[in-house]
Amino acid sequence: MFKVYYTVDDTPHAEVFEDMSVALSATQFHRSLGRTFVTMVSENPNSIGKPGVDAVVDGKLPDGEDYTWMKRRSQ
Repeated sequence: MFKVYYTVDDTPHAEVFEDMSVALSATQFHRSLGRTFVTMVSENPNSIGKPGVDAVVDGKLPDGEDYTWMKRRSQ
């Protein structure tokens, strides 16, 4: 699902689309009309759990795996 948000005379509006190409066309259409704050968002349907790491305790992730990421310049 994709949502297109925009404002008309400072009033927010939203439209819902199932197809990304249709949502992109709607976004372009609203921008061409001079509408403001035009944006398109979507939610990843394959995402499970919270994004990112929410806890590292003693070098371990919540699922027990080792947390090994470090900044490149620290290596």
